[in-house]
Amino acid sequence: MRSLNGVSKALRYLTNNTPHRCSVALLCAFVAACGGAPATKPDATSASEVVSVVPEQVAQEYANAQTLMSVEDYEGAAQILEPLALSATEYPAVATTLAIAWRHLERDDDALATLQSALTVHDGYAPGWNEVGILHREAGRFADAEAAYLKAVTVSPEYALAHFNLGILLDLYLGQHARALEHYQTYQSLVPDEDKQVKRWIADISRRIERSARAASVGQ
Repeated sequence: MRSLNGVSKALRYLTNNTPHRCSVALLCAFVAACGGAPATKPDATSASEVVSVVPEQVAQEYANAQTLMSVEDYEGAAQILEPLALSATEYPAVATTLAIAWRHLERDDDALATLQSALTVHDGYAPGWNEVGILHREAGRFADAEAAYLKAVTVSPEYALAHFNLGILLDLYLGQHARALEHYQTYQSLVPDEDKQVKRWIADISRRIERSARAASVGQ
């Protein structure tokens, strides 16, 4: 069983952000600020995984909102993002980031409504479905969370964080360890550097599955 405690501030920061591309330099700076993979943090959305193009006229306001998100000023970020999401509906990263701000402000209904509106138009935007999964998981709607994560990995099979989050859900909340193992392994295969924490989880689940198989064969 994975521990859900002891999450660092850096990983909380990582969770609060969605991908964007204002310029190569800005993206690189933002990814560097994220500080690496989110392996000890359930339910993460990371700029290092999926990049969504944001035009120049939107880029500065979006960058300002991301700066506020980085210091956990979600109210300030939401004040920027709410009108931006209405005027830049063709860029679902904006709406997804707004939904993350709403979630941290405990405005989950607003977060879901924002995502549902964006995903009606941008059904193939995996980070949006990933965030829907987070909201459902936090509310204890595990079947809905699973459906959202599955949607994310279906529309974007190489979106590593959705595999990670789905693995966490299956492992910790649904007790479906064999399925969790598949998604942990997929996540591990997609990230550029081996995630040592996830490697331990894979080894642990593999041992337990092997022990169960041996016990079942002895009992026959």
